[in-house]
Amino acid sequence: MDLTAGNVTVRTDVAGSAARVGHRLTIGVDDWSATVDMVRGKPKAVSFRAALGSLQVRSGSGGVTPLTAVDKQVIKRNATKTLQVGEYPEVTFGSETVTVDGSRVDVSGALTIHGVTLGLDATLTLDGTRVTGSIPVRQTDFGIRPYSLMLGQLKVADEVVVDLDLELPD
Repeated sequence: MDLTAGNVTVRTDVAGSAARVGHRLTIGVDDWSATVDMVRGKPKAVSFRAALGSLQVRSGSGGVTPLTAVDKQVIKRNATKTLQVGEYPEVTFGSETVTVDGSRVDVSGALTIHGVTLGLDATLTLDGTRVTGSIPVRQTDFGIRPYSLMLGQLKVADEVVVDLDLELPD
């Protein structure tokens, strides 16, 4: 079954000696898709893709000043450069194992970001027709140098968190 309803967001934090002036961001992924193969009513395989060109800054907290519409455009442009979206336009995941125990869904598989494929183990929650979970990802593991400015005194923290809130069709 194809999943098309729900939200995929990325939460960032700030690091460096000037971290207090930076914004912790929530970035939405507008273009994504997921497929779940079901066997006897239980998920047995999962695949996922997200188009990095569809990232949109939803909100920012912290920082010295409120996040403006211009700030959001600059952040998107910087993220596009940092992620090298022209060369690596998508993030993909393909499961190797899916285990369901009540509402707990353990998924293991291969995550590809920035042309680097690594194993990923994630635990999701299945509540009726809703699948939710938060998955930490370390950018440097995938060869991404987190965005920084002010000679590294302000930078995006290496670990970002991908939040999934997906709806299974009836």
